[in-house]
Amino acid sequence: MTNKTKWIIGTAVVLVVLLLLVIFSKNIWNWFSNVLIDVAIYLIVFGAGWLLGRFAGKGSGSGK
Repeated sequence: MTNKTKWIIGTAVVLVVLLLLVIFSKNIWNWFSNVLIDVAIYLIVFGAGWLLGRFAGKGSGSGK
């Protein structure tokens, strides 16, 4: 396989990927926003649990 053939195949692959991104851009954006919302919910729950574990039970009667 010559260098010119590699460039032609690489260019064709890039064009196909760009075409698929344009065609499915709305679906990709919806998936990405759903993933971001899920990650935000996980971070909020993790942060709340960490804060409860870090600061809860340190009152005067906890024996620590």
